[in-house]
Amino acid sequence: MDGGAIFRPAANWSGEQVRFMTAGSVDDGKSTLIGRLLLDSKSLLTDQAAGLEGEDIDLAALTDGLEAERAQGITIDVAYRYFATPRTSFIIADAPGHEQYTRNMVTAASVSDVVVLVIDAARVEHGVLKPQTRRHAAVAALMGLDLIVAVNKMDLVGWSQERFDEVRTAFGDVAGVLGLRDIAFVPVSGKRGDNIVRRGEAPWYEGPTLVELLEQAPARASHAASPLRLPVQVVLRHGGGRLYAGRIESGAIRPGDRVRVGPGAVEASVAQVRVGGAGVARAEAGASVTIELTEDRDLDRGGVIADGGVRYARRVVADLCWLDEHAWTPARRYRLRQGALETQALIEGVRFVRDMGTLENAPASALKLNDIANVQIAARDPILGDLFTELPGTGAFVLFDPESNQTAAAGMIREIVE
Repeated sequence: MDGGAIFRPAANWSGEQVRFMTAGSVDDGKSTLIGRLLLDSKSLLTDQAAGLEGEDIDLAALTDGLEAERAQGITIDVAYRYFATPRTSFIIADAPGHEQYTRNMVTAASVSDVVVLVIDAARVEHGVLKPQTRRHAAVAALMGLDLIVAVNKMDLVGWSQERFDEVRTAFGDVAGVLGLRDIAFVPVSGKRGDNIVRRGEAPWYEGPTLVELLEQAPARASHAASPLRLPVQVVLRHGGGRLYAGRIESGAIRPGDRVRVGPGAVEASVAQVRVGGAGVARAEAGASVTIELTEDRDLDRGGVIADGGVRYARRVVADLCWLDEHAWTPARRYRLRQGALETQALIEGVRFVRDMGTLENAPASALKLNDIANVQIAARDPILGDLFTELPGTGAFVLFDPESNQTAAAGMIREIVE
């Protein structure tokens, strides 16, 4: 449990959980907004809440837990917090606002259901949004996340409906380019608490508060109805046969099911499914299981137990967020990790890089830190040909530098190259 807050579900809590992250440019008020959420939802430890009254309290200090962050007044790591309402429990990931920490935002987005993008109403004039606001919106679009725009510091512009509409119009233009749909906008004041947990100023705004919007957000979708994907993490000897252990990324598995085991996609039958050492009639996405097959198959760590429609590929088109401080070097080979599978891979070419100033796709021959690009990748061994939009658990991968073991890029498969 994070030291910044205590998770206290209400007595009639239904058990639904939503993971969301906050994003936006530095100084737009993300940490203050989260501090207000924790304070007004009564999710703070008693000693933390003591003395937090009045208008001059430092709510951001509740989330800027690292000593370096306190010294610099910025958030440089992803800070996780917890709170609950009678309807829903929440896990918050507070992503850093500085451009050089975009990699941390990608990490937070990968485990979130929805993004709360904070925009400072007092610093948006004539429809001009900051580059990092556009960058964070682009990452949200790439990850397929729902989006709530919290137009913050409305008290500093006199709760001007005109300014709120100006921000909404400016962001609408960005959303149109990125293909974002169904965006919710809410006018708030993180410092004062208006329209976050409780209603406040802006008599012209009749919509829900930020917390009410979050309660309406879809929780992490159950992937039990999706095609079966069970990456094998460990192979165990059992009597004269073998057991395959791993976590089900999507779908469900039962004794008697006909499956394909990869990367050869060879057909096999499931003899037994175990959870915690005990046989079960069914296990679904999220469960850690041990599988026994009827037939003896050549299946090692990195292989996959999947449904009959599984596809493998050696070439894919993917969106990448470049995370390494060292720029990409053409012809350099990287280690590609997809689930438990690792293989050598080569970026054959960069189709385009997203220009964060214009949000247009610009031709490029290089990749540097925080670039968001569309590339073609060739893998030495077959990888799962799952599209990220359909199966995010296995449609994503990571590239590593084989010498430094530094994470070079996070990728999402968009197309299979036949």
